[in-house]
Amino acid sequence: MRDFHTWGGLFFGWLLFIVFFTGTLSVFAPEITYWMTPEARVAAANHGQALQAAEKALQENASDADMWFVILPQGRTKSLEISWQKNGQKFERYVHPETGETLNVRQTKGGEFFAEFHYQLHHEPLGIWIVSIAGGMMIMAIFSGIAIRKKVIFDFFSFRWRKNFFSIHTMSGVMTLPFVVIITYTGLVMAFTEVMPVALHTFYKNEGGFWTEFLQSVERPKSQVWAKLYPLAELLPVAEQELGEGQLAFVQIKQPNTENAVIHFMRRVDDRMLAITDRASFDGVTGQWLITKNTWDTQAVIVRSMVGLHIAKFGGYPMAWGYFLFGLISSGMIATGLVFFTIKRRLVYERASAGTQNFFKKVESFNIAVVCGCIVAVSAYFWANRLLPLSLNGREDMEVGIFFLAWGIMICHAFRRSVKVAWVEQLKISATLFFILPFFSVWKTSEKFWYLLSTGEWMSIAVELVFFLAAIILWAAAHKLNKQWKLNHKNEFLSE
Repeated sequence: MRDFHTWGGLFFGWLLFIVFFTGTLSVFAPEITYWMTPEARVAAANHGQALQAAEKALQENASDADMWFVILPQGRTKSLEISWQKNGQKFERYVHPETGETLNVRQTKGGEFFAEFHYQLHHEPLGIWIVSIAGGMMIMAIFSGIAIRKKVIFDFFSFRWRKNFFSIHTMSGVMTLPFVVIITYTGLVMAFTEVMPVALHTFYKNEGGFWTEFLQSVERPKSQVWAKLYPLAELLPVAEQELGEGQLAFVQIKQPNTENAVIHFMRRVDDRMLAITDRASFDGVTGQWLITKNTWDTQAVIVRSMVGLHIAKFGGYPMAWGYFLFGLISSGMIATGLVFFTIKRRLVYERASAGTQNFFKKVESFNIAVVCGCIVAVSAYFWANRLLPLSLNGREDMEVGIFFLAWGIMICHAFRRSVKVAWVEQLKISATLFFILPFFSVWKTSEKFWYLLSTGEWMSIAVELVFFLAAIILWAAAHKLNKQWKLNHKNEFLSE
């Protein structure tokens, strides 16, 4: 069991750090997206006016689409967004909530990139399988770690903490144990349709059939017969009577401008743990009410409550910050475990054969490439958002490309430099990038800090303050490592 925790933790730990770190960033995906789309920041409007604007934009840009979708300004989502699907392709736009004009907003995946990357590694469906396997290994690593280190739980509650990588790894592991178990298990539950598709195809023919029955959605056959769509804003009061005034967040229109059009008004999900949208459905031509679905069977409640626990949309900012901090501590727990693996064996492999020495040196370099390289790549992603021209075709893909390019450079750097030098240099690189970024953003977007304060742009201010805080922490870590290595290579900080 000790060998399983050690070696399984090493090889899957690299992937798990990436998953946990990017998943932690995705907690604030709406805020990150808001910061990355400064052109979308316009005056707010009520839902009725926003719906009229969205319908106007959709009729002008996608009157013959297969489906429309409207994201209303609500809670942590401040912008009016529309999207549509046509012939299997998806298109997205930001809309001015008063005029209905589409805004010239820079193309970006925003914070959703981190959410997608942390569970599919930018390669669906293979990435989902890989992350799911790693999640299963995480569960086993947690309990094998408890089995071989039972004393750490006693040490944690008796405050016997020490300033070394082993203590940081074990104490943070105990601190975040319930959080990590819940996040990992609920993540596996969310992936079940991908990793266990046999039941879906046996009983429902496909995943779409499963969700249609699961959500009890109104489905109509495909039609090509044109019919005028009932005005969305006129249905808003009726939908609010069904779902609650001011509680609507999404509107979906299937087969718009056809005789079989169906309009679904969907309730917000950020005020409860149950991550399932209550909905009121209407005939898209006559406006007749069809069904309201706001009660769910036990199976749906259990499954979607687990999803709610994972995505953490409920509880407002206190819950979001709690998930964010525990996510960072969990990422640190994994990172210190990776570092401790090599520190514990450093004296041994220095006297071992050349092949063994080379292997462990590669492991140390890979630790740097994963931990520091991922952080540098994240900062480069934000820099790309401000550096790339607004009119560049394929701009959002270019931002992602720069993310991977920066990471690739850091991987090469980690293997070219000595271990101690590479740790310090990459920490300083990431700290410098995060520290300068807010100043560069002000120059590039002409959004001065006092202007953001005067207009109440707290979401943007908070993101940039986190950049500064990250820079301070990373620079302090680099300084600490450099100082300790200069004083004594074998001091307590680097020992068990």
